[in-house]
Amino acid sequence: AKTSSGTEFYGPNRAKWLGPWSEGSTPAYLTGEFPGDYGWDTAGLSADPETFKKYRELEVIHARWALLGALGIVTPELLQKYAGIQFGESVWFKAGAQIFQDGG
Repeated sequence: AKTSSGTEFYGPNRAKWLGPWSEGSTPAYLTGEFPGDYGWDTAGLSADPETFKKYRELEVIHARWALLGALGIVTPELLQKYAGIQFGESVWFKAGAQIFQDGG
């Protein structure tokens, strides 16, 4: 897949983490077949294919939880503003700050 600027996202000609200075320093197991592979893995987390598969699955699970968290942040504010439902505090960071107040 190419963008209008001609940058490839997958394969050996993909953009790398140091740009043109990355050539020759990319580990052999990073072939550019997965999203987000910019040829940088200093900890060797994706060296073992089975471990890498497990990490990819865990990343999807965590991303889904993050999406639910974002929905949980937005929903009370929208319900209070547009549906007139009252909450103690609908703004998420103010609600979290209440535990640091007296009686929180």
